[in-house]
Amino acid sequence: MSVFAYTPPRDALSKVRRRATQWRAARPATLKFEQPLLSICFDDFPVSAGEAGARILEAHGARGTFYAAAGMADTDGPCGRNFNQRDITRLLDAGHEIGCHTFEHADCARRPTFESLRSFAKNRDTLNEMGAREPARSLAYPYGETTYALKKGLPPRFYSARGVLPGVNVGRVDLTQLRAHALFGYKWQTRVNGALKRAAKRKGWLIAFTHDIADAPSPWGTRSQDLDALLKQAHALGFTVLPVTAALERRLP
Repeated sequence: MSVFAYTPPRDALSKVRRRATQWRAARPATLKFEQPLLSICFDDFPVSAGEAGARILEAHGARGTFYAAAGMADTDGPCGRNFNQRDITRLLDAGHEIGCHTFEHADCARRPTFESLRSFAKNRDTLNEMGAREPARSLAYPYGETTYALKKGLPPRFYSARGVLPGVNVGRVDLTQLRAHALFGYKWQTRVNGALKRAAKRKGWLIAFTHDIADAPSPWGTRSQDLDALLKQAHALGFTVLPVTAALERRLP
């Protein structure tokens, strides 16, 4: 079964729990920046993201964050062939960031907290063996799913953790559940363009995520020309495009 064959529960109780988790900040912070920031993330990440996605970012003088579930390395999925060891070292050498998932890309809201923490550690160790060189500082929850207990239990080495709930990261935020916009799905360009304008006005931090990058991407990916157009618009609005951890380090005291 592919990773995308799984869909998090959408029943009423799960929705209530998800909403409660969303509004219970485990690591509250107030973010403000000198200028608007944009971070482009590639979840899981397919070879096409590590090649075409990185190439487009670099053409704009930008770098991104590539979230890797080490258990998916060198496997085929609905977004194409997944990353390998060479991708890890090449991206790091080019100045990109390698972020952390769970090792097996499991739903963190459907398992004990300890199992998720153990999986993060296994993923970290495996990525280091693959050439990551240092522990990942940013985390993305598979499927965007988490719990308050897990958010509270995240080790300090994770400077941030990201979900999939939309929003601009500025003012009061939860560093264990940063907001992010998908670069795929129905009318995603309209939503992201609006978020870019709001972030520019507030000098906020917009995080955007996708999976594969291709001229004809999967339903969870982004067309090459659309990513290029997004970066052009961001630069026109005065954004600096940085990996997640580098962007967070731009916060003002």
